[in-house]
Order: sequence, then C-alpha cells, then structure tokens
Amino acid sequence: KPIRILKHGRKAKSLVKYGLEEISTILMRPTYTPKFDVFKFL
Repeated sequence: KPIRILKHGRKAKSLVKYGLEEISTILMRPTYTPKFDVFKFL
C-alpha cells in the first residue's frame, strides 16, 4: 500500500522506517511472504 502524504507535504513514514518494519515482519514470522520480490527490486 502506498505511503500516505501528510498535510505539510512530508510522508507519514520514511522509506527507512518502512523498510525496517518490513524486515522485522519477515524475521518475526518465517511463514510471511513478502509483498515484492527483493531480487527483482535489486
């Protein structure tokens, strides 16, 4: 889902925060399937 833009023009979450949350979700739940293919992204 896209990152929300707040009234002052900044994003609600930084890309770093979004990435850290994604990594922590993957590490905490081994059965989790990522929303995107990391190797296609790189």
